[in-house]
Amino acid sequence: MIEVLERPADDDGRRALREHVAARRVLVVTGSGGVGKTTSAAALGLFGARLGRRTLVITIDPARRLANALGLTALSHVPQRIDGALVEAGAAPLSGDLFAMMLDIKAAWDDMLRRTAPDRETADKILENRFYATLSRDLPGAHEFIACECLHHLTSSGDWDLVVLDTPPTSNALDFLEAPARILAVLDNDAFRYFAQRKTSLGLRFLDASLVQGAAGRAQSVLSRFTGAEVLEELGDFIVLLRDLYEPLTRRTRELQQMLRGDDTRFLVVTSPAPPSLAEARLLLAELARRGLPFGALLVNRVTPTAGRAVSLLAEAQWERHLDGAGLAPAAAARLAAVLDEAVRQQQKVANVEQQNVLELLERHGHGEPLVRIPRLADAVHDARRLIELLPWLGDLPATDV
Repeated sequence: MIEVLERPADDDGRRALREHVAARRVLVVTGSGGVGKTTSAAALGLFGARLGRRTLVITIDPARRLANALGLTALSHVPQRIDGALVEAGAAPLSGDLFAMMLDIKAAWDDMLRRTAPDRETADKILENRFYATLSRDLPGAHEFIACECLHHLTSSGDWDLVVLDTPPTSNALDFLEAPARILAVLDNDAFRYFAQRKTSLGLRFLDASLVQGAAGRAQSVLSRFTGAEVLEELGDFIVLLRDLYEPLTRRTRELQQMLRGDDTRFLVVTSPAPPSLAEARLLLAELARRGLPFGALLVNRVTPTAGRAVSLLAEAQWERHLDGAGLAPAAAARLAAVLDEAVRQQQKVANVEQQNVLELLERHGHGEPLVRIPRLADAVHDARRLIELLPWLGDLPATDV
């Protein structure tokens, strides 16, 4: 007799997730790579639109899988409306609007700069400065910070009822969580604050005075060999220009931190039942708790369904009787029954192991977390219509537990 581990229904988890999709303004979808995180984000966006909300799904995943999941060839930095006709076949029509966009890092920095600078002239000078291009591209946490800033801007614009952010895999997701604090650490640095708030063109021009303009002699030529005097001049100009951005950047970063911790935001952790993915999910859950960020639900993707009725037939030794009606010879029916018996046993064995792994994760992290399990589908989700198949498991319609 094969053991079948009891699986509690996910009704509470689906109910909680539905409430988040219906009432929150920001859903941040995190998780390791290869667990269906981007597909889950797209499905949650579709769910929000079906609930009548004007919904935007944002991805910063360079693999650009979100476009494929929504039936598009590509996404851009400008939100694109998803045609309701793509997803309405075989389902109730959308009562809201669904949009999607792919975050363009450079475009996002340029847009933030134009919104933050005191005037167009200042913005243009910074945009033309080579240090701006380097820092916005290479500063640790720059990509994650601008993703956070873009999320904050879009959410506070009032154009969207719900914004769903699809983050990079776990290691980068942790960088995403740290980005606001990391940028604030730079802005709150005493030395940076001093130079950024100077009212004269000091910046790094003390280098120009002591090293570049004759006083340094040979030091000038050595330094210029590596950087050039004009580079120091440009760096000084850049720091002076930053003084006009210090206060608004600091203010917006603190507002961003408040938004991520606010009641209108929920972090959703997506995983698979495989031990490596669950280990990364455990790390994310711990980090969310440590940082005081609001957790919404744990989504376990690609769960192996229980053998269900097949287990009952196996226990009743009725495979042969059911195969008799197929017109097989007794020996062939017996061989096929043996193969089916083993397949059922293996499927149930895998389902039991996965169930135990998920329960252990919840026990280690603590009880009471909303849990949503989504079964492994026969085919990959590659367009918007296939996303509909996920909606019952997210709480849109009644679903049979896996």
